[in-house]
Amino acid sequence: MEIDVSLKEIASDLQGVLGAARSRLAGLSDEALLELMADFEAVARLASAGGVLTAGEVAVRSRTELGDEGLSRSQNFTSPVALVAKVTGASARACKARLDLGRKLRGAMLLGGGEGPAPFRVVARVLDEGVLGVEAASAIVKQCGVLADRGCSPEVVSLAEETLVDQTISCRLTADETFRAAIHLREVIDPDGAEPRDEVLQMQRSLTIALAPDGMYRGKFALTPEQGGIWHASIRALQSPRVTGPRFVDGDEYATADGRTQAQKNADTVTELIARAAGADDMPRINGAIATVNVHMTLDDLEKGRGVGWIDGLDQPIPASTVEQLRCTSPTATTLFGDKGEVLYHGKTKRLFTPAQNRALAARDGGCVWPSCDRPPSYCETHHANEWVSDDHPPGRTDIDNGVLLCHFHHSHLHKSPWKLTMQGGMPHLIPPRWVDTEQTPIPTTRRRTIQRPAA
Repeated sequence: MEIDVSLKEIASDLQGVLGAARSRLAGLSDEALLELMADFEAVARLASAGGVLTAGEVAVRSRTELGDEGLSRSQNFTSPVALVAKVTGASARACKARLDLGRKLRGAMLLGGGEGPAPFRVVARVLDEGVLGVEAASAIVKQCGVLADRGCSPEVVSLAEETLVDQTISCRLTADETFRAAIHLREVIDPDGAEPRDEVLQMQRSLTIALAPDGMYRGKFALTPEQGGIWHASIRALQSPRVTGPRFVDGDEYATADGRTQAQKNADTVTELIARAAGADDMPRINGAIATVNVHMTLDDLEKGRGVGWIDGLDQPIPASTVEQLRCTSPTATTLFGDKGEVLYHGKTKRLFTPAQNRALAARDGGCVWPSCDRPPSYCETHHANEWVSDDHPPGRTDIDNGVLLCHFHHSHLHKSPWKLTMQGGMPHLIPPRWVDTEQTPIPTTRRRTIQRPAA
């Protein structure tokens, strides 16, 4: 059947409207701008409905039982997804979603070659009318399909479909809100289905990590809802109330600058959680020792603070600044070997501050001493203000008047930046680089409770 109205003509007209809108966009009022956006979305919904309609037909004509005579194979494509992607230019994921929805909106193929009644007539109708978006329609069809697979009667499934469509349209729900409403209604209608669904999710949980050639560890994971809840709660707790970045002096004020993305913050947070757990008293021990990181570095490079270190099991080296940070403090033990295999330093026996010293530092500093960082003592690491290789700090000396508390982020930043920490009068001071302060005036940083005036 030929279509009387040419879609190419409609597209040409729409292109003219788009050009006119672009030229007048800046002059539109806020209300007119939002109204124009809604109008374009209405057109997009109709176009998307057409995409689903045609994709559903492609799926029917490419079904497996047709073999090489199926549409996708006859066009030299291995699957209907590849065919639709080539024709539309859309991603394989988007094309698969169109095909799945379009096929589910079609009736089952009968033995005689005919097609049975459409299972989701309400969704199909409002989708064709441009009232319901494709994402919302997919959410409704998916969860109603779950009810049907669980053995709910067609009447119950139809009622759930009508309820979700009415709620989405009348309450103007977004696609995400429709998805949550569909999940909730599914559980109300079929509360016994939660247990078998959870068994499937439990079988699908996984975590894989592998060392890539560039030295990065990469992997993927799938968490059950309760595991995901624990991860999210733990990450939020460690990042709350805010994560502060390095602070640079701007006149008499400090301006926060944290260039990390949220994904980078999450990686840092999970690493900190694992490191702290590894050092906990109730963690398993191997030969009486906690988890140990073995680092190899020449004595000459170690003393001069240059070169690289090598961690057992890794092909890529780590810079001297990272070695220095591991030597300084770590919830896990760090063993440092020289170029002749001799042990130059073992963190848990010679270098770490004792629990009593850490309690004293917590009382003195009140948490991370970096200006305006709000990390409490429990989230901090102990840093030696005067480095191990300095003349006035011989190896093995770990005193309270040489220790300061820093959170993991600022501890790492300090070892890699031109900022320095020093002790003056038993109080930590931060020395900025010359490009920040030509005089390099020491800045008191402690949050100790006995101070009589606010720190700078």
